[in-house]
Order: sequence, then structure tokens, then C-alpha cells
Amino acid sequence: SKRKWFVQKYDMYWYDLRGKMISSYRDVVDVFFRTEDTEAGKFISSVEKETDIGLPTLARFKVKASLRNEFYTKMADPFEYMEAVLRKSKKKHIVIFDELQKLKDVYMNGNGDGQKPQRPLVKELFNFFVRLTKVLHLSHVIVMSSDTFFIEEVYSDSTLKNTSEFYLVDFFDDETAIKILIEEGLDEDVAKEVISKIGGIPWMMERVLSNGDPLKKVGDFYKQSKARLANFLLEYENEEKAKELLKDIIDGKNKPTKENIKTIKDLMQEEILFYDPINVSVRFQTRLDELAAREILNNR
Repeated sequence: SKRKWFVQKYDMYWYDLRGKMISSYRDVVDVFFRTEDTEAGKFISSVEKETDIGLPTLARFKVKASLRNEFYTKMADPFEYMEAVLRKSKKKHIVIFDELQKLKDVYMNGNGDGQKPQRPLVKELFNFFVRLTKVLHLSHVIVMSSDTFFIEEVYSDSTLKNTSEFYLVDFFDDETAIKILIEEGLDEDVAKEVISKIGGIPWMMERVLSNGDPLKKVGDFYKQSKARLANFLLEYENEEKAKELLKDIIDGKNKPTKENIKTIKDLMQEEILFYDPINVSVRFQTRLDELAAREILNNR
């Protein structure tokens, strides 16, 4: 089977930082490593869980407690240890970081200790990634983030321009999305109407296909989008500035500027807007968000 082939050929380390409280270098060490008594001098790891796609992943590197304490105090280099683990295995490796922007405010000398911040941990990590991939050919490294401003900033670093590829992972196009809904049993006309409202967003499509009236679910999604935007505008420090930005995007003025960049980032945090770093443009996260913005702006 494909699963058996993958397990025989690859070791996969998958770090999902979503939902984790990370505010210091020590927290990051805890993300990478867990303690386990092992025979001296041996670097070992084992399958801890499966990913959402059913493939086994090595969630954390195993270390002795004493060694992890040395990582905390920087008496030992965690990158050297991870490199040693990867060198020892005869398999190919894939290292995946999901929501890496969670580490962007962490520095190598720790946070909140009154010292002058050193080089950001993210920069050290990417130097390590380049070494694993381009220099040593030990591993593929995949970095994912919903914060596309962060990804653009990291990718623009001269260290990465010639060592990596930049991909936009987008929703399904309408034709593909409609085809999927029809194959899953939805009437063609209903499928077309659903996609005309929500687009090819996988999780929304999945909800539409579960029990209940598909169009009613689309209506519920719209109510949620409208309420989220309305609440944001109600509490935002400059409601009129936010509304002006939304109007500009609706009118096709979708390029970030120095004047609107903060508002764009604030709306991105609420998953109302999406910044496309490849085309350097801003758009609504979903069609429902745009419909909600149009209605709110028309009623002001």
C-alpha cells in the first residue's frame, strides 16, 4: 500500500504550532523535544501519532532530561542534536512546520529578561533549514503559515531566495468544487448555487454535504461572516478607516499601502481579509465576507 511504502521510505516530523502557547526559547525546546531515558550516545525516535491524512509522524525528538536542560541553558545546541538524529537514520526525511509565525517574537536569548534581543529564532531556524536541505541533503522542509505577510518577509530574506520555492495554497476553483459536490450526491443546480456563494472552501463544502439543507447551511455561514465583520467594526479603533479599506477592495483598489497596512493586518487576524504575497494584493478571505461587507457598507 501507499502508506506502507511511505513508512518504509520516509521519517516525517510534523510540528503543528496552532493552539500552542509559545512565548520563550524554553517553550520552543519543549515543542521540539520530549524526554526519555535512552542508552548513552544513541539518538532514537519513534512514531507518536498519525497526521490528519493518516500518515505516521515523529512528533518530537526524544532526549534525556539532562540534555534537554542543557538546551534550555544553551550549553548544548539543539540544531546539532537534530542534525545528528537525521544523519543516523537511513530513511529520507520530511520536516513540516505549520503556523510557523507563532515563533516570530521568540529570540535566542529568551524574552522579557531585559537583555538586548539577539537574532530572532526564526532566522536561526531557516539557516538550519537551508543546511538540512541545500547543504547536507538530509531532509525536505515545508513551512506553512496563514500569516502571509510573515511568509513574504521570511522568503524575501536573501538566505532563502535561491534555496526554496514559494507556493500559494488556495481553495478549489469553482469547476472542481462543483464537480466534487455533484459526485458526493448534491443536485447540480444546488451545487452551483452553493459554490457561487461560498467558493471552493473545503471545510464549508464538507459541512454542506453533512445532514441538513445545503442552502440553509450557506445562509448560516453568511450570518456568521456578517456578525464577525460587524463586531470587528464595532470594536475597531478606527471604524471609518476600516470601512474605507473594505470599500476600496470592493472597488478593485486592492494594493497594500503604508496608510492601510495596519488595518489590513488587523482584518487578516480576524480572517476577513487575505493578503496574496505572490500578486501583492488583498482580497476577502471568502465570498461570504465580501457579501457581508457590501451589505454592511450599503446600510451605513
